[in-house]
Amino acid sequence: MRKTSQTKNSSGVRISFSPILRYIAVFCLLIILIILLGGGVLASRQMKAEAKASLSSVHAQISQRINESITLLESLASLPEFYDPAIPPIEKVKKLDQMAPYFGYLLICYVDSDITVYSDGSEPASLASRDYMQRLFSTGERQVTDSFAAGADGVTLNYTVAVPLLDEQGNITGCLFCAIYFDEVSDILEKSAVINGSEATLVGSQGQIMSSTADLPYGDPIMSELRDATLFGTTADQLEEQLLAKIPGAFWSFQNGSFYYTTYQRVENTGWDILCSVNFGTAFSSVLPSLLLVAGLAVLLCICLLFILRRYIAKEMQIVNILVQSVEELEKKIYQNERPEDTDFNEIIRLTGNGLSDSLTGVVTRSVFLNQAGALLKKIDPRKVSALCFVDMDNLKYINDTYGHNGGDIALKSIGYILREYEKKYDGVVGRYGGDEFVLLLTDLDGEAELRSVLDELVLRLHSEIGSAGEHIPVQCSIGVALCLPGSDLQQLIAEADEALYFVKKNGKGYYKISHN
Repeated sequence: MRKTSQTKNSSGVRISFSPILRYIAVFCLLIILIILLGGGVLASRQMKAEAKASLSSVHAQISQRINESITLLESLASLPEFYDPAIPPIEKVKKLDQMAPYFGYLLICYVDSDITVYSDGSEPASLASRDYMQRLFSTGERQVTDSFAAGADGVTLNYTVAVPLLDEQGNITGCLFCAIYFDEVSDILEKSAVINGSEATLVGSQGQIMSSTADLPYGDPIMSELRDATLFGTTADQLEEQLLAKIPGAFWSFQNGSFYYTTYQRVENTGWDILCSVNFGTAFSSVLPSLLLVAGLAVLLCICLLFILRRYIAKEMQIVNILVQSVEELEKKIYQNERPEDTDFNEIIRLTGNGLSDSLTGVVTRSVFLNQAGALLKKIDPRKVSALCFVDMDNLKYINDTYGHNGGDIALKSIGYILREYEKKYDGVVGRYGGDEFVLLLTDLDGEAELRSVLDELVLRLHSEIGSAGEHIPVQCSIGVALCLPGSDLQQLIAEADEALYFVKKNGKGYYKISHN
């Protein structure tokens, strides 16, 4: 008996998770990218909200300080003891010096009709050179100045609020003014801006920077700073027109390597503008912890998904292994344990669909026989004799007509049973070639003498009567034989055996003939 070659066991089937890991990694990166993009959108919205909140806070506090100063001075200016020029200035100064600390001012001063200032017992001094004093005495309107250097040292910065003193006839008899120190306004900007992580800048009536938490140079034109930036949706000239027209607004800009959102508004009763800006990096960093948490959860979800997918695939692979094992078993049956290098799995599926064996006789089908016989022919031993036998039932029509088709089926089953015995005994294969035709390949015969002995025996066994339901069904077969040589073509052998069978059928039937072509 030949040794059969072993095919690779289905347990060797593996699936690589590397592509899945790559896909999961790409999926995670896309999720993180989407989260970051969402964070960018969220940060931009937060920039707007924080800039508006900062502007609202700064504007409210500075406006409150200005308005309460105006209200206080106008209340004092309505009293005769301050607008009556007959009352000595020293009396007025004493009362004002007492009020100043109470209302939170370092000083509140009296100025007479000659624009001479009196304060805290020091020598009177002329303020006629001050532009805001000239405007006040010429127009009779209150004044709020930009920051300027004042005081005895000439370097202290402050803002001045001044209101006219009018007698009962409406004539200007002098004015009262108070000083709001530079540091006080700077503190308002700093405290309000820091809360929201924004940058606040106070711009004077001439467009100059008066105070800034963004470290912008004092006294420089704000437009010079903005012209160096890239503005979106507006230009520096358009923005300057908006500020001069006291119209509040907002704009996006790119400067110093970062994006900014800036909103601005005029302070009432002044020529000042407040600009509050929020840096994208600051806003994004505030939402970054939440983004990292969401990104971490997304990565964790991907890992869980990979774990679930791995378990699912492992479970499905068990089914795949069973299917592969089934295919390997089919290969063994079809190719007699000798799998060709060019195995066509579509052919295996086709053979499986057609059935591996004939349901009536138990032998393999024609297609399976052709595959198995072809494989066996490639391995025949040249020192041995192998033969292809074409077996034809001589009297199937007679049996069907006499005993019915059931009788014909019984006869065919009997032939199939006998042929399968010889298939196993001589390492061969038998198949049903047609309705009453069979093909049998016999191998490993010691010589033609043994072949003839086997054929003699086979003819006798195929010439018999079969008992069934009280009936005796006669069976007779003719056999055509072709000798197999190394390199023989299966279809050619079948043709030669068929030709030998034709000779037997024409010359008495019920015997065999060996072709020596």
